[in-house]
Amino acid sequence: MIKLNHASTRALAAACSVLALGAACAGPAQAARTPRKPVPAADVLSDFRLLAQQRPWTCPAPSALPGIGGITIGEARCAWQNRLSKRSWTWSGDALPSCISTQARWWAWAQSGLPPQAARSVWHANWNAYSTILANGDERRLLLVRRERGGQWAATEWRWSPNPRPATRRWQQGRWQALVDAVARGNTTAPQRAATAPDTERLQTAFAAVLGGRPGELGADGMAMDTGGLCLRLSNPLPGQSKLPLTYNAADSRLEQRAATHLQLSRQLPGAEWLTPFKLLALPAAPAGGAKYLATWLEGDELKSQLWMPSRAGGQTVRVRMTTRLTAGLGARPDAAPVVKAKQAVEHELEALAAQWAVRYE
Repeated sequence: MIKLNHASTRALAAACSVLALGAACAGPAQAARTPRKPVPAADVLSDFRLLAQQRPWTCPAPSALPGIGGITIGEARCAWQNRLSKRSWTWSGDALPSCISTQARWWAWAQSGLPPQAARSVWHANWNAYSTILANGDERRLLLVRRERGGQWAATEWRWSPNPRPATRRWQQGRWQALVDAVARGNTTAPQRAATAPDTERLQTAFAAVLGGRPGELGADGMAMDTGGLCLRLSNPLPGQSKLPLTYNAADSRLEQRAATHLQLSRQLPGAEWLTPFKLLALPAAPAGGAKYLATWLEGDELKSQLWMPSRAGGQTVRVRMTTRLTAGLGARPDAAPVVKAKQAVEHELEALAAQWAVRYE
């Protein structure tokens, strides 16, 4: 044991008093000089360890995306007993899409596991970045797609399944909210789109309902969908008023009137090869809605089908046209199996669109 004399004891006590006083005085001043800095948004987005507040581990990577080529699958990271995960994908933006873009296909695939009644969004062709939060029970998913420098696209999915313990759940909620806030601060929402005509907005809503979980894309000139190996393009509502006399009440439509209407339509389109003459659609009785009319024809190697939806009380008739391009030379063979298949597909989608329009707006 080391013994201290009386003088040494007094000196040590004085030194301890000075140190204690200095620590007590310096603490608040030092805290004031070094305020806590907020975590930059990019760090939380890119640093999964910073988000999870623990060392993450590698978990099984997602399988290849069905029907979507050219996508590189990144490493998957997990934390919180696999209750928090991050997965990523990248692809080049240089290749021109044959029908709809790769980002539109990925966006539809990422939402395909949602319950049938869940709301889904459709990718817009003018988006350079977009994010959304999806909920399935207690589980939360944050999807982020954005165009990187050099034209490459990157998609990221964060998935959180809350811990059942209340205290742990509250702490995890705080970390998840930090991620959500980081995405918002990073300006990753879609740019403001130009004002859209009311009928176009309504048509886009009905189109999204028809798509369900299938891939589709909205653009300035209309909509596109890829189904059954066919690329179908739906126009925005055609401008102007229809020159054909159409009745809103299906019971008032007569066969001879429709025949006369088809004759007028044939004069407007003298080069058409008619596959389905102008007809009244037989839509379900419930919900009750107005009459809907359809006609399908060939112009060269392009198959076209048009839908007429008269408005109540003699208002504007909404007219939309769906087209698909056939293999070269098939336009001269209207009875060929690929032409029949394309006709059936186009008319099926337009009938579904007419039914969705009636449900929502009539």
